Amino acid sequence: MRCLAAAVLLLLPTLASSAQSARSRTYQLRGGWWLVDTSFVRRDLYAVEGRLTERRPVVVDSVVELSERYVVPPFADAHTHLLSDPTSAQREADGLLAQGIFSVLSLTGSAAGRRAVANLNAGVDVAYADALTSTRGHPTLSAEVSANHIPWDSLRHYWPRLLRSRVAQGDVYHTIDSAADLDRVWPRLRANAPDLVKIYLLDSERFAELSRDTTSIGARGLDPTLVPAIVARAHRDRLRVAAHVETAVDFRIAVRAGVDIVAHLPGLAPHGDEDLARYRLSDADATEARQHGTVVVPTAWLAERLATAKPWLTGAASLDTAQLRRAQEIQRASLAALRRAGVTIAIGSDLFESVITEAMYLYRLGAFDAGAVLTMLTQVTPRVVVPGRRVGELRPGDEASLLALDCNPLRRLECVRSVSFRMRRGVVLTPSTR
Repeated sequence: MRCLAAAVLLLLPTLASSAQSARSRTYQLRGGWWLVDTSFVRRDLYAVEGRLTERRPVVVDSVVELSERYVVPPFADAHTHLLSDPTSAQREADGLLAQGIFSVLSLTGSAAGRRAVANLNAGVDVAYADALTSTRGHPTLSAEVSANHIPWDSLRHYWPRLLRSRVAQGDVYHTIDSAADLDRVWPRLRANAPDLVKIYLLDSERFAELSRDTTSIGARGLDPTLVPAIVARAHRDRLRVAAHVETAVDFRIAVRAGVDIVAHLPGLAPHGDEDLARYRLSDADATEARQHGTVVVPTAWLAERLATAKPWLTGAASLDTAQLRRAQEIQRASLAALRRAGVTIAIGSDLFESVITEAMYLYRLGAFDAGAVLTMLTQVTPRVVVPGRRVGELRPGDEASLLALDCNPLRRLECVRSVSFRMRRGVVLTPSTR
């Protein structure tokens, strides 16, 4: 049985009015074109005690004139690494709400940082993951570089230190190389109180070869033979599991082990001398994912990012158009297979980018039309991020959380950037005056 853990409410200083006074307010939401299924219809609704209703309350405190704007559920991001650093969390949350992103999955970050962030005050729903990898596996490089305050353009100088460093272990990531390690590490992971577990699989078919390399960091992931036990342990404790994957073999291992979410589409940066089949998902792969109820979060826009110069290195070349072309060929084929099989596809950004960037990329890629992208952004992804809640629709009884856009996103998807009104659980969000 699929284990669904409720997302934790992260409270941050953001766009918000006084929660105490706003909780008791009722609103008439007059006019506007409301998204119902896959089209917009005219209607009036009310927000009462944080829920939508068609019944007029005895007292209406305020009338919101939506006029000719287009009303949609709030957006969500199923793959971020935000909101676990108290020095940047307020700015990040303000940015998310400004874009209309009300809920996120934060798939690897500092456990100590998120505990500090939780003590702040008001507005984005977030579920946090603890990460499991092998010794010197991904994402230990980025974690140790950050923990040791090492400049990315000076890695060669600091490499011996990085090979030994374990500063971020137990906080940003946990290492597991055996079944005994799983037993040892699990209590520490549970003590961090994550909402889900993130596992890392990288070139699993070459795991034995990659494990013999003692001079690299981040080039491999978990021993694939340990994945079923990890997933079973997580599900026993009612924790969902998200899997980072790089190849089609990684994808199959994750799906067959019963992971809830696959956090990347394979083949983001294929080399010219590789057989693209090692990344391309087949109809059989997609069917198996559908049978297991696995959600796929493509993060496909990363193909563009990875084909450009690395932002932390100097003097790098311009866009590698051949690599991008190969990646997009794989993406179109894999996404088509997933759609044919009816796999749930959610939208996530990764690498501190906006989920809107991913939405627009999927549209430009030609994998989805505007209606399909809007459905993923406003309906599918929120339900993946905060399962069990009445989100992703604007019907009576649903949460009074909504956005008003200045133009019709079904005619021009770019309109998802034109958010001019936000309501979260019956509270009208306005620019902070702090």
